Amino acid sequence: MRLRQRFLTGLVTLLPLLVTLYFLAWVYTYSGGYIQSFLRLLNLEVPRTYQPLLPFVGLFLAGVLIYLVGTVAENYLGRRLIGSLERSLLLFPIVRDIYKAVQQITHTLFGHQEVKFSRAAVIEYPRRGLYTLCFVVQPVDGRLPPLPEGYTAVLVPTSPVPASGMVILVPTEEVIPLEISVEDALRYVVSAGFLLPEKPSGSLTSLPQKAGPSA
Repeated sequence: MRLRQRFLTGLVTLLPLLVTLYFLAWVYTYSGGYIQSFLRLLNLEVPRTYQPLLPFVGLFLAGVLIYLVGTVAENYLGRRLIGSLERSLLLFPIVRDIYKAVQQITHTLFGHQEVKFSRAAVIEYPRRGLYTLCFVVQPVDGRLPPLPEGYTAVLVPTSPVPASGMVILVPTEEVIPLEISVEDALRYVVSAGFLLPEKPSGSLTSLPQKAGPSA
């Protein structure tokens, strides 16, 4: 069991690094060839002396392309265009599942969550004695009658896509805040529990309670 645990921990630790290095190596290897092919279409030839620099030019152009796509996605027409492309991809069942999973994981890792959580916490769920990590969304404050005040809406995430979890209404006094950042908690969920946050300096505390009616 310990051998399997260490193997999985090593795999989770190395996999992101290897994928990143593979991607950079792929861009470095093939971008130079793509640039040369494009220049040949324009009847241009790069001197042999400068050919080793072409992969670095490819890396630079890839960064510029990503920046331009981000700029376009921030304006109205760009969002409409990207939205149309997304709707086209969602028409294909297998492509749809892959695209949505990668999109949600990417949004989670790079901090573009559609819902901004106030903090990470744990609750006793699904039964007493078992604790589940959750994200505090907001207090209900009697806005869901006939549910009384003193309840908090939390999202119980699922791995590896936290946004596919479910919202639970929990008594506020039963929500135990964690002394870790929301980003660390998201990484913990995305990694299926392998990437534990560093040991916090503080201790677990309860959410602040509203003062009850005086006797």
